[in-house]
Amino acid sequence: MKDLEKKLFSQSWNYKSRDKIIKRLKEINYDLVIIGAGITGAGIAREAAIRGLVVACVDMQDFSAGTSSRSSKLAHGGLRYINYGEMDLVKEATRERNWMRIDIPHLVRPVPFYLPVIEGGKYKKRELASAIKIYDFLSDDKSEFKNFKQHQWHSPQEIFELEPEFLRDGNLGGAVYYDNNIDDARLTIETLKEAVIRGADIVNYCKVIGYIRKDNKIIGVKCKDLELDHQFEIRGKLFVNATGIWTDNLLERYPDDVLKPLIRPTKGVHLQYRRKHIKNKMADVLYSPIDNRIFFVIPRDKNYTIIGTTDTDYDGDLVNPFCSKDDADYLITSTKKFYPNAELEYDNILSTYAGIRPLVMQKGKSESEVSRTHTIFFSDDGLLTIAGGKLTEWRAMAEDLFNKLEERKLFPNIKREKHFSRQPFIIGLTEEDWSIVLKEHHHNIDPDVLDHLYQQYGKGAIKILEMIDNDESLNEKINQDNDFIKAEILYCLRYEHTPHLIDVFCRRTEMSLWIDHRMTLKAAKKVAEIMTNEYSWDENKKSKEIEMYMDYIKKTVSFIT
Repeated sequence: MKDLEKKLFSQSWNYKSRDKIIKRLKEINYDLVIIGAGITGAGIAREAAIRGLVVACVDMQDFSAGTSSRSSKLAHGGLRYINYGEMDLVKEATRERNWMRIDIPHLVRPVPFYLPVIEGGKYKKRELASAIKIYDFLSDDKSEFKNFKQHQWHSPQEIFELEPEFLRDGNLGGAVYYDNNIDDARLTIETLKEAVIRGADIVNYCKVIGYIRKDNKIIGVKCKDLELDHQFEIRGKLFVNATGIWTDNLLERYPDDVLKPLIRPTKGVHLQYRRKHIKNKMADVLYSPIDNRIFFVIPRDKNYTIIGTTDTDYDGDLVNPFCSKDDADYLITSTKKFYPNAELEYDNILSTYAGIRPLVMQKGKSESEVSRTHTIFFSDDGLLTIAGGKLTEWRAMAEDLFNKLEERKLFPNIKREKHFSRQPFIIGLTEEDWSIVLKEHHHNIDPDVLDHLYQQYGKGAIKILEMIDNDESLNEKINQDNDFIKAEILYCLRYEHTPHLIDVFCRRTEMSLWIDHRMTLKAAKKVAEIMTNEYSWDENKKSKEIEMYMDYIKKTVSFIT
């Protein structure tokens, strides 16, 4: 464990080491080559590396730049899927949620969820009571990893004390249960690092543009390094298509029992506000008065709230989906039903983001009814495809993929114990151990910043404190209204593969969401200056990076301005 922990901070996986990584990709004949470095590909890379395979993983964008940085930021079991009879999905997801909370303790944080019973609402109390009872039972029964707390029912008066701003007319009380906050992009990065410290070669901005076949079987992929406009090849024994919403682009040969196209993209949009504009105390599971579809009001930290998500079929640009006026109005109107005094004007929106779900095509079902289960299959050229699934199930999906490999007796010497990869993350840090660290460090850091560093980086926060010990100027905030500081930016540049300014704001941190869009330019200039010093950018490069990020931010709020 200590040897692996040292490798986390060896600076062998950063942008400056990119040439060395590309060189290895060209030279090594890998056991497993994974195309796609969202949470699904990251989970497979970790699973394979833990089991002792030689692993490569590439992505045409930044890590988690697609769906895996644009979710509702939850590790949850999916309570609503009980209504669709998907008990196995809920059982698996709740248990994976429980494992993550225990073995990645700093990053997966319990949150109370209020499930209201509303007079004349979509579901009666007995239906909701049955669902929440099943939810907790599936989570904990005969399971090594238990949920944070079991649910409790509350009278209307008790709910008004717990959630004083919530709708009172027709409120019949409800249940409070527990799921978890998570930074989805940070989870993806840390999962990739779990593979890297075990020897995996992983690189972003590297697009697969074709296959190399021999005797009708894929033996290699043709890649284009988008950073240097350079083409090269990667060779391996098995190739995995884990590209999410781009799955069909990589599938050249469909099995007879697989629908073409395989993926049904649907758009999900979220709005972020300061908590004071909504005044919610808990997370809420709500049904829109517009179409009776479920959405969430979710606390993020003590000062912020996310509202989401929409769920509509999508046929636009997969790389750059954005929130429209209709999307925003739907979420605002839906939320005002339950928080009538909420100040949800456009001017109070801090940020928005939109993501595309890679749902597996099912005929005759609406967007919200399509199952979140995953599918795994081989094409006749040997390509192994995995598609669909839920963020929370990333580890279970990777394990299922390895079960699929057993059918073909591939890699017969790897470890095969069930749930073998339910192991603590090397970066994981408990609150108790963090409190010991704080006693050993003499510093003048805002307590809120310390909480933020712990929650986001785990043992990485210890490294960040050491950086501040060596240079107190790194304690400076990026934006005075938030808890992001210069030291964590430098940490991301030195210990994580981070080529671009937009990567820092959107994936390595959540600054793109938490910093008011009107304050973004000032923050972007400050971070770009850090990157200029670390990467030796010239002024032209720095300006282009700022321009690219600001263009993205302007599009996220174009309906406001």
